[in-house]
Amino acid sequence: MATRTQIFREILREYDGLRTQKAAELRERRTAVYEKLPRLADIERELALLGTKTARLVLQGLADPKDVLEQLKREQKILEQERLKILEANYLSPKLLEMEYACPKCQDTGYIGTEQCLCMKRRLMDKLYDQSNVRDMLQVENFDNFNFSLYSAAQSKEEGISPKVNAEKLYRRALAFVEDFGNGANLLIYGGTGLGKTFLCNCIAKDLLERGHTVLYLTAGQLFRRLEEQRFHKSDDEEESKEWDQELLDAELLIIDDLGTEFSTIFTASELFRIVNDRQLAKKAVVISTNLGPTELMNLYSERVTSRFLGEFEQMKFFGDDIRIIKKYQR
Repeated sequence: MATRTQIFREILREYDGLRTQKAAELRERRTAVYEKLPRLADIERELALLGTKTARLVLQGLADPKDVLEQLKREQKILEQERLKILEANYLSPKLLEMEYACPKCQDTGYIGTEQCLCMKRRLMDKLYDQSNVRDMLQVENFDNFNFSLYSAAQSKEEGISPKVNAEKLYRRALAFVEDFGNGANLLIYGGTGLGKTFLCNCIAKDLLERGHTVLYLTAGQLFRRLEEQRFHKSDDEEESKEWDQELLDAELLIIDDLGTEFSTIFTASELFRIVNDRQLAKKAVVISTNLGPTELMNLYSERVTSRFLGEFEQMKFFGDDIRIIKKYQR
């Protein structure tokens, strides 16, 4: 399995290849247009020579630099207007002779200044998803395939509604979460095993990924194992560790699945609080699924951690029979 640094380097190579490809496509377009309309090639050469001519005049002191620059602008404008008229007369767009970037914001470099472009973050998330095979799962576990018939229509005395009606309600809330994404909402999805919690998390992840958002999906086991490796085994690549921490903060949505199945320690509780708290301060969304109810969470984690869940997360409770068993007997 590739490390994050290896994946990052692979993405940078992809950007290099993309820029090379786009430059080659531009040369091909220009060659084809210039063969048909030679005057456009002449204009391109004249525009390139104007800069050299201007610099020579300034260096030789043959004219006032301000006058030279004004003359340069006038000559450039005349040539550009002529080029535009030729293109319009032949029903061609000026963009035909310009570089066509896959991402105009970063011009296919992956960076805007020193900050990673959104397209870079998406590529990184895509690689991570492909490596973990989660993407294949999302093709099956999505909103279109949510099967309400697996839930009982019999009303629960304890809950006051049926598992089916409840599942429909949670489904609508998850859809609304996607539609209103970015409004500060966080979700705590809990209930017994085999009730659809992970399925619903996958539904949310797939829709947000398709809308261009960055989603980091980790089981609690994966998350805490990685954090323990960084803190206690001192990764050889400290830069990679910093990037991992930044990724946990930067992803527009962090999904932590199966919280409570990990081996719980003081370390896991403090790290969980740190991650949730940092993302809250950064106004970044978190979705957590767990088999544990509110009381069990309080018993397992510290009060300051669970207060985050209970106070700042919308609680979505699944109940009913294990639908995995129901599916098995329906085959």
